[in-house]
Amino acid sequence: MDSYSLRHGIVRSCGCLRREASAQRIRQNRNTKKFIGNPKGLKDKLGNPVKMIYVGKRNKSGIVGVSFDKSVQRWRARMMYKGEFKLNEAFEDFTDAVIARKNAEQRYLKH
Repeated sequence: MDSYSLRHGIVRSCGCLRREASAQRIRQNRNTKKFIGNPKGLKDKLGNPVKMIYVGKRNKSGIVGVSFDKSVQRWRARMMYKGEFKLNEAFEDFTDAVIARKNAEQRYLKH
């Protein structure tokens, strides 16, 4: 935000009010409040970070790298690393596919 807009009344805040209002809403949310300060609260039951669970148009499983392959009627776990597949396997059980994906992430995506 530039100071000109703030000084001339084009905007009412430099962004601080928005941050404060957002923080206030988060603190008042009962579901969020019970997990504040608890890092385990930010993971699902399988231990996947909640931010990684995104159900998009292309992946209905909710787990990045795990999808249902209709051609073989199985769950497929995939992972590409540096331009090549490190994991591309079909599983009968969804949980097995998720575990395979997590193991591949731990093996190849260590920091």
